Amino acid sequence: MSKMPEQLAQHTVDNYRCSRCWGFLVKTWAVDKDGQLLKTDQGEQLAEVKCRNSGEDFGFVSKYFVDQETAKDFNYSYEVRRDLSRMGIIAKETAHAN
Repeated sequence: MSKMPEQLAQHTVDNYRCSRCWGFLVKTWAVDKDGQLLKTDQGEQLAEVKCRNSGEDFGFVSKYFVDQETAKDFNYSYEVRRDLSRMGIIAKETAHAN
């Protein structure tokens, strides 16, 4: 597990996602086997950052990377639908005004 100072852990949760599933991250306090809170040598509280879905640490990727990859997938999906409708394989989608 990634144990890091609390401020860095919060930054990681806010700006990064799980590298395996691209899901959100969650921060928990780092504790030893006796349940005592762990601190750095300077006295700052340590926290662990894990995937919210699995509860494991698979590493992190930036939110920017996830947003870029998601946009690529959306654009690719749009192009495929457009080409299939031009070829007559699927019906064209029509917009209906309410």
